[in-house]
Amino acid sequence: MTRLFIFLLMFTIVHTAPGGVALAQSKVVWSFNAMAAQSAGIPILRDLHVSSHGTVRFKDNRTGNITLICPITDDLDGASLRSLRLTYRDGDGRQGPSLVSAVIRRVRRSDGHIATLPNGKVSSNDANAPNSGPTGWKTHQSGSPSNVLSHVLDLTNFYYFVQINLKRTDGAAPLGVMGVHLIN
Repeated sequence: MTRLFIFLLMFTIVHTAPGGVALAQSKVVWSFNAMAAQSAGIPILRDLHVSSHGTVRFKDNRTGNITLICPITDDLDGASLRSLRLTYRDGDGRQGPSLVSAVIRRVRRSDGHIATLPNGKVSSNDANAPNSGPTGWKTHQSGSPSNVLSHVLDLTNFYYFVQINLKRTDGAAPLGVMGVHLIN
């Protein structure tokens, strides 16, 4: 029995997520589907995208930029964040000019100052992002031993949101987003 306990302890220590958090301890504390997001800034040009089947994606042969805002709700006050997870399709791969990215941003309630959380960014073009190819969907999350998100949500003093950016420069390469998760 003692050997089994030592084995399980060593297994847990060796199999950790970025930042040294045991995989068993990581959990989704917030989830947002891209179809529920609001467009930001310049409205999405008519006929640029399709929102269906739980995704937002560019229409065939269309290029441009899409920015989506996903508000983080007040019931997460005090939640500890360790990673931002993005589910995407990037048909030209991580080396191509098109990309899907997400950042966690906060707005200071006292003066409206907007800032991006340190290490709160993830992109389909990150060096370690999996290639989705033209037909698949992949999930990639922020955080590595040298780039760890470590933030406690302070909803008394800040509003928070995730900003998703889609940039498509090649109309032939599929590009879309399914959603984002916050992980603690």
